[in-house]
Amino acid sequence: MNIVLVEASPDKSVLTLDYLPHPGLAYIAAVLEQGGHEVRIVDPVSSRNDIKQIMRQIMEFKPRIVGFTSTTSGRFATIAVIRMVKKDSRAFIVAGGPHFHPTARDAMLNVPEIDCIVKGEGERAMAEIAQAVETGSSFANILGIYFRKNGQAVETPNRPLIDNLDSLPFPAYHLFNLPSYKLRVREANLPALGVSSSRGCPNQCTFCSMTSLQKHRFRKRSPKLFLDEVEYLHKNYGYRGFLFNDDTLTMDRNHINAICQGILSRKLNIAWSALARVNTVDREVLQLMKKAGCCHITYGVESGSDVTLRSLRKNTTVSQARRAVTMTAEIGIPLDALFILSLPGETMKEASKTISLINEFALIPRTRSIYAFTFIYPGTEVENQAFKEKILPADFSWNTEYKKSVYKVLGTDPSIPCWETAALPLRDLKALIFKSRPLSVKFSKILHKLFNLRIRDAFLAIRIFFRAFTIDKNTACAENHPAKDN
Repeated sequence: MNIVLVEASPDKSVLTLDYLPHPGLAYIAAVLEQGGHEVRIVDPVSSRNDIKQIMRQIMEFKPRIVGFTSTTSGRFATIAVIRMVKKDSRAFIVAGGPHFHPTARDAMLNVPEIDCIVKGEGERAMAEIAQAVETGSSFANILGIYFRKNGQAVETPNRPLIDNLDSLPFPAYHLFNLPSYKLRVREANLPALGVSSSRGCPNQCTFCSMTSLQKHRFRKRSPKLFLDEVEYLHKNYGYRGFLFNDDTLTMDRNHINAICQGILSRKLNIAWSALARVNTVDREVLQLMKKAGCCHITYGVESGSDVTLRSLRKNTTVSQARRAVTMTAEIGIPLDALFILSLPGETMKEASKTISLINEFALIPRTRSIYAFTFIYPGTEVENQAFKEKILPADFSWNTEYKKSVYKVLGTDPSIPCWETAALPLRDLKALIFKSRPLSVKFSKILHKLFNLRIRDAFLAIRIFFRAFTIDKNTACAENHPAKDN
């Protein structure tokens, strides 16, 4: 049976920015191929993210099933393709991934073109769905899905997470035109592929969009099998650059040590990047990681306030962040420190501590400080709080059109709601960040905005620019209110 797996992107920037073959689709494709199915993958690179190209590639394969994955930022592009496929074919439409998993009930209501939604991990569920479609059997015994019966959406009990990740086949990277992908391990200037040695995270950060999908469960592949995959991709496809996509590669000290020692003993000449937590590294681990080829680390620092970190249930401290960032830079591993502003319960005083830490880390060699405002993602505790505090209206739908164009002025995704209150307007936070930057940076940022915004939004950008010269962190916000929808 012919099956097409699809990912769509909200814009064409992915063609020139950091994009790599989707590992989730590659795993699902591998399992479907094991079941004897013919599989095609259509993604933003293979299709140039052009709707006509996407549709052509789907339809010429004459699929019986078309499966879609989507992030929340890509949901509207994905829904548009779903509707076109259903209009032009009799294919059975399956949706899943980090957006459709937590919004399944809403999606079944608002996107009637979807026949089935996978609520959790997709590999085993898609294999069973394919069998049911092929044989005409009931979906009722397939765990972890929504399906339609007599016009009604029916939910089945949750599917357990895959405990034995080693039971999965290697991802089907042969289905991608790998030379077309632009992602590189920046520091080594090498083309890169994404690989994972584990899934999930045991921590309970309130803002994390993976919480509902992974259920705070941390599961590991055997280091040997993981390195077998890396070595296979290295020898058969020529890749020397890898992104280790684990939510936290350093979560288990024995695990990361075994991986690094395995790289060294196999004499793999590779360069790789990883995600880590500031409370899971020390000098010994970092030195071993560098010796084994680690050339970049990303830390989720989030806040410069211990009060805010406690409210996020981050289970880290500012002193741990300073220690980890300083050690990593001293050892010579370039790093990104990620921060979030406008967090629930945050005051301007606490936010100003984060801005100070952003600027402090930016002065450390080989360190980039990157900030974003707090996205409200479906399935998170922040989403629950947003409904309780009426930041999101009670009738809010994740799968009907949403756009707040003023967010473009603020440098954030206009399709995803941000946490914003009258006590902490995003415009004041943006102005305070501007205030902390050198004058030359202020002018370059505002000029860039003016050239890329419509006239109405450009006036708001200018107001934020001038606000940066007058704002005081102790008096800001009293006279301000959240930006209105446009």
